[in-house]
Amino acid sequence: PVIAAGGVWDHEDIIKMMELGADGVQMGTRFIGTIECDASSVMKEMIVQAKEEDIKLFKSPVGYPARGVKTQLHADIEAGTAPKVACISNCVAPCHRGEEAKIVGYCIADRLSDAYDGIVETGLFFTGANGYRLNEIITVKELMEKLIHGEKTGD
Repeated sequence: PVIAAGGVWDHEDIIKMMELGADGVQMGTRFIGTIECDASSVMKEMIVQAKEEDIKLFKSPVGYPARGVKTQLHADIEAGTAPKVACISNCVAPCHRGEEAKIVGYCIADRLSDAYDGIVETGLFFTGANGYRLNEIITVKELMEKLIHGEKTGD
């Protein structure tokens, strides 16, 4: 099966992907905006409040591009003043016990943990390119209705 991923936001996107031959789609960001998502309320609010220009592409410690809401952490990384990298877990093999993290200026595990805990100053708040389109927190059931049947307008 072919699963389409990246930028899939709504019913119309799902239909487009299926018409292009996909057997299904993978979605991430849209589900952050659900009550059932275990992300912190701070993370959810950061994404709901984000504007298009707040979504930034940056390099992760394992060399892959990553996308998230621009925060003070990004400025600190660029200035070389981000929280110290002290790898104790070797959680991601390509990071080589923190060596890659030191090069890019942050430990992904620590920064994601801070985001999960709702620490805005040092958290890394991942989102897809369409994250700025998230404007409400709803239930998974409500989201699935929108994805299956389309957005209701003019109600």
